[in-house]
Amino acid sequence: MDSDFHLRKVQTLSPKAAKIALRMLDADPNIPVESVLALRPALVERCSESHSFGTTDWMTIAAIDRPAIRRITERFESREQRHARLWVTSLRHESRKAPRSSFADSAYGSQSTSLPTKP
Repeated sequence: MDSDFHLRKVQTLSPKAAKIALRMLDADPNIPVESVLALRPALVERCSESHSFGTTDWMTIAAIDRPAIRRITERFESREQRHARLWVTSLRHESRKAPRSSFADSAYGSQSTSLPTKP
């Protein structure tokens, strides 16, 4: 996965968009833990000056996984919200294409069912 690309894109996000993206990143079990660990500090730094979430921000966060909500939110989504959603969507798509390690598949634990044993 091209972490440099995503890190550069973090710098183009507004503080509010970075805060929305951070919330989405933290809640996404499909993004590998390596990516979360690499991108989270940049998002935290970028969103430090952001105001608290409004109702439409929460709708954007909910819409990332729910197409029915997304159809509604796209009508009133702000530029910041759209940038955050598209950044996370891009990261998800690239994560699906990247080869996954057998030990740390996501921030929520490994998908593998067995651990290696010592010889």
